[in-house]
Amino acid sequence: MIAPFLLAVTLAAAPARTSVVLITLDTTRADHLGCYGAKDAATPALDATARGGARFTRALSPVPLTLPAHASLLSGRVPRRHGVRDNAGFRLDSGVPLLTERLREAGYATAAFVSAAVLDREGGLDRGFATYDDTVRIGDRRAFDYQERAASQTVDRVLARLPQLPAPYFLWVHLYDPHLPYVPPEPYASRFKGRPYDGEIAFMDTQVGRLIAALRAKGAPFYLAIAGDHGEGLGEHGEESHGVFLYQATQRVPLILAGPGIAAGSVPAASVGLIDVAPTLLDLLHLPPLAGADGRSLAPLLAGKPAASPVYEMETFYPSFSYGWAPLRAVVSAGSKYIEAPRPELYDLSADAREARDLARERPERARELSRTLATLTEGDIPPRPREDEETGERREKLASLGYVGGSAAPRDALDPKDGVKLLPDLDAARRAIQLGDPKDALPPLTRLLERNPANIPARLALGQAQLATGRAAEAVATYRAVTDLAPANALAWFDLGNAHAAQAAKDDAAFAEAKRAYERALVLSPRHADTYLNYAAVLAVRRAPDESRKLLLRARDAGVSDPTIETEIGVLEAARGEPAAAKAALERAIALNPRQPEALEALGRLAYEAGRHADAASYYERALDAHPSAALAKTLGAIRLYELADKPGARAAFTRALALSPPGDPDADALRALLEEIR
Repeated sequence: MIAPFLLAVTLAAAPARTSVVLITLDTTRADHLGCYGAKDAATPALDATARGGARFTRALSPVPLTLPAHASLLSGRVPRRHGVRDNAGFRLDSGVPLLTERLREAGYATAAFVSAAVLDREGGLDRGFATYDDTVRIGDRRAFDYQERAASQTVDRVLARLPQLPAPYFLWVHLYDPHLPYVPPEPYASRFKGRPYDGEIAFMDTQVGRLIAALRAKGAPFYLAIAGDHGEGLGEHGEESHGVFLYQATQRVPLILAGPGIAAGSVPAASVGLIDVAPTLLDLLHLPPLAGADGRSLAPLLAGKPAASPVYEMETFYPSFSYGWAPLRAVVSAGSKYIEAPRPELYDLSADAREARDLARERPERARELSRTLATLTEGDIPPRPREDEETGERREKLASLGYVGGSAAPRDALDPKDGVKLLPDLDAARRAIQLGDPKDALPPLTRLLERNPANIPARLALGQAQLATGRAAEAVATYRAVTDLAPANALAWFDLGNAHAAQAAKDDAAFAEAKRAYERALVLSPRHADTYLNYAAVLAVRRAPDESRKLLLRARDAGVSDPTIETEIGVLEAARGEPAAAKAALERAIALNPRQPEALEALGRLAYEAGRHADAASYYERALDAHPSAALAKTLGAIRLYELADKPGARAAFTRALALSPPGDPDADALRALLEEIR
């Protein structure tokens, strides 16, 4: 049971060098937590934390995207001032001061544990952290190339490190679970049947409770900040996910602060933002503020003092970068929200929290006033462009000829996202068809969509997948080439282009060369993308270049990739080279990353058998069989138990299982039955 107060709260000033814990809840809407009024939520840990500290009811995210929002959290700056404008193609500039750096300079031990590849260290948020754990391929769950690990796995990693983390410390833990696809584990899947998003939040809450309990057991006082990075559309305004719009569904987030001197149960009603978190924590710790921060300290609000109503700005360039639609900017001031779009919008948030009534025509003076405010704030902000390299100059000329300006992938007369979102059901239908193994059914909706929205990059990528899956490799190559022209900094496009060429690379030297070139481009843009290394290595293996394949996978390790499949492949290649010690080390690394990696367990079994360690070999094969039941593994295990260990009961059990797992018509079935009769 969760205690009513998860943190010791006093009215005294913060002790010197108090530790700081930041927990970020990805894709979490405030109105889906119990402490924010959701009556059917199951969030006891978050609710108890809110009762023990301050819960902000009007907290805003500056951007509905994970990487830019977290950059704002750690820097106190809005995206146009820290420079990270999208999840892909941007890296935080080294000159932007961070909360982490300030705390490390003050003598804090620093550690971060993130749960999704979107916060990989390549985004630049690792600066200042002595430990930055971004190993996210455990228990792989993928949704359009987003890789994550469950909250339980991330918290397990934190708890293993916590005893060695000396006070004072700054610990950041990022949990990703409520992100699409919503697949909560049991018992949450059954309890929240029909509401998987809430099931994911409930599961995440249990892990927050585990983490806070462990932190309290550690004994040292700490400030706790819990914040959502952005919310989720859940169908409001036509958006299922997030990134396209700037409505409250994705912009209003939970924000809870607790710790020494913060009154329990306080509920400040003022508008606040994620950009205020870092300035507030530094103020509470009596440390110097971050230079250039846009946010303000909320310490006066925590002390019950009145504060002036600030102006908060928001943006999303995701519609531009991904779909070729118009980008959006917004400003919130004194209860009003103005959204700059091809058709501008104005909402009274105090009377219309769900933004159902656009007041832009009814209150044109207020709309013009806020438009001027936004223009003043963003004056001189050049339309952003994802990071580029030496190859993109000629592509920029192609973009200009297509009517694109600034490299932002948005045409001069860009579609209003309010209109563009109506096209996305075709994309969703196509993706479902591909996932269900019916790629031919994906072609008509994608063709229809791209006729109306040719700059839609996700649709083009899906079209390439469908073409490749239906044996149209040459068409897929052309489709992916078009994407690399539209978005030369899109690593996924180069990865997919490599895959399209790989389909012909076994016998076609030109296709092989193009596949290598595309994969290398993908790795320049995303140096820690495990699947690029794996697919590239597979092409090299097909070309009978095992040494090149091994060197490539070792390069992945040197780049900081911690992936069980990569380590398994290295182990297999080392074994083939006659290097059993190196093979064993790599395979054991794979098992450390994923204890149920069947290929690694089987390979360790082979190594143990070849070394004459038959009992160890049987143990590895047993574990491999448990992780991935197969007749072949069961047969091998039975043979080892019978002929090497003289273990007839164990052999009988293994052969019985092999027979049960054998496919119809297995030529070994009769021999297995005879063997079972013989060793009765």
